[in-house]
Amino acid sequence: MARPVRPQRLRLARPSGRKERLTAAFLLGLALFFPPFLAVASKDHTVAGIPLLYLWLFGGWAALIAVMALVVEFSGDDGSA
Repeated sequence: MARPVRPQRLRLARPSGRKERLTAAFLLGLALFFPPFLAVASKDHTVAGIPLLYLWLFGGWAALIAVMALVVEFSGDDGSA
């Protein structure tokens, strides 16, 4: 006697939140380079001889790249959809 065929259960993947985190990183980038914030950093102040605006631009840029790299690396999503 043949065994009855059981339907396979579908397993739902746990959402990684990758899209939401990348959207938040994008909005952080918009906020960092928003002209009113750049106007605050464009004063004639220096830190270790480097103008504050340069530190703001390149530091924010590096921080944004680091945040996006962390999101992509540790999101747990393999990218296949």
